[in-house]
Amino acid sequence: MKTSICDYLDHLNNETIVRFPPLRFLLKLDVMDLCDAFPELGDLIHNEPVKFNNICNKIFFACLKSTENVYTQTIQASQVAVTIRLKSLPRVLSRSTSQSRCGNVVTHFGLLLNISKLTSNVFHSVWSCPEECDGNELILHYIPKASPKCSLCKSTMFENSGLRRCGEQVIATFKLKNTLLCKRFTIIDDLIPLLQLGSTYFIHTVVLKQTVAVWSLEEHIMLHVPQTFSAPSDIKDLFEACDGCPLRFIYCLASSIGVNVCPINCFMNAKINLLLSLSSLKAHLCTGSAIIHFLAAGSDTGYVAELMRRAALLADRHTSLGLSNTVVETALIASSGGVCVMPFPLKVYNQKQINALMSSIETGDINLEVGKCKLKCAVWAQGMDLKKNTLCNIGGVFGLISRGDNQEDEDDLADFTFQAAMEPAKTTKEELQALKDLSNYIDLVAGYTVIVTEETENVLRNYFLAARKEKPKTVSVKCMEALVAVCMTSARLCRRNATNINDAVFAIWLHVSGLPSPRFAPEEYLETPANIKKFDKVIKLFVGWLEQFTGPIY
Repeated sequence: MKTSICDYLDHLNNETIVRFPPLRFLLKLDVMDLCDAFPELGDLIHNEPVKFNNICNKIFFACLKSTENVYTQTIQASQVAVTIRLKSLPRVLSRSTSQSRCGNVVTHFGLLLNISKLTSNVFHSVWSCPEECDGNELILHYIPKASPKCSLCKSTMFENSGLRRCGEQVIATFKLKNTLLCKRFTIIDDLIPLLQLGSTYFIHTVVLKQTVAVWSLEEHIMLHVPQTFSAPSDIKDLFEACDGCPLRFIYCLASSIGVNVCPINCFMNAKINLLLSLSSLKAHLCTGSAIIHFLAAGSDTGYVAELMRRAALLADRHTSLGLSNTVVETALIASSGGVCVMPFPLKVYNQKQINALMSSIETGDINLEVGKCKLKCAVWAQGMDLKKNTLCNIGGVFGLISRGDNQEDEDDLADFTFQAAMEPAKTTKEELQALKDLSNYIDLVAGYTVIVTEETENVLRNYFLAARKEKPKTVSVKCMEALVAVCMTSARLCRRNATNINDAVFAIWLHVSGLPSPRFAPEEYLETPANIKKFDKVIKLFVGWLEQFTGPIY
């Protein structure tokens, strides 16, 4: 500390020196190392942080006075301050938010939703006596509501506004864990560059008498699970039973979503796309790969909306986008690391909301008043009539359209609904365990970095060019990005670092299934039977059609 003071004073001269400069020292402490070396100091920081800060201020002032420099003779104790920044603070030693007491270090964990514009943060203000009494200048670390009075003549003092020293501050709004309402904190100076909208932070604060002071911020960074970690036993057995084929394996995995919503073989296209979207989202957080957004279309998407709600529970967080009173940008930021669900059909939302969503999906940025931030969530939406021009454009932005209810499973849905009305379905422990295993498996494969092989690239390119030539208005340029993303996610779910032709066939099958009718392939090649052997026959027929459509693929 004294070395830094001497270096600072050596650069001062008559031109650079100002009256009453704010002398502040930034003290960064590793709490774990401090507790190991000096346990008593570690206890003092946890139990009495304000007292520890005052001791540091006195040491700093003593170091200033001990230097042989003419400029330090007029420095007052109220001009100096030590700003403490903590890192590696053990959460078991910091008090929870429900036990906040004055003078203790409290750690919050929350998602950053909003940052205000920069404002001035007062280091200190200087007040003078109009009667010019001895020692008539008073330095305060704040701006008082009422002007102070001179201690000698009791006259009302006035502020020397030219001697006021200020820094910068912003008001940051966080959505804290396990709390309903958002909380605002004042972030000052060196902590401001650490703020990134949509990121999660550990916020170390000290509760004072009238305010809460933020001592430090630590960004929460999610690390991927090691690839050597074992997969859940049921999923491991399922993968072996499917011989590692992505079409069978992902088809079976997706069937565990929404078991009590509809029959297993119904809306399989939507279930598979929801699973792929969840997996791509986790992979984006770990490796930065593309996010697969979800858009369902059909004559009735009520079942799809419920499937979206059930699947969103597998994400780390999810937010439902409301109607007129909902700010799209805030909803997208609040969904960072999770899913932003649109529970109502697209036609219900106003044009301003849809435009904001489409802009964020297409550019990957969320436009705000204070700037831009990256989109870190998956958007799940549903529409009923994609033949309209507006919705066709929306489908082009999403890239991949999921197949909703096209009235092909009416008999199965009627029987299922009748059975549910007679005997309401109950969620069993096995179903909950299956969903938990699926969530753990998505976390496990999120860290895989996948490359697209040349043979896979050729299959996707040939299909895209043929489909683009056949239906240029329906097959947009964004479709190619979606096909590649689905192909990579398929390989990732199979715990492979490279794609193969089966992944490409699976991606093309999903794309053709979601196209508005009339589709390229016959309907019998796009069926989703409950029997996996029948599904194999469907895929073989589809591969035969694909070779006729694009040429040999194997």
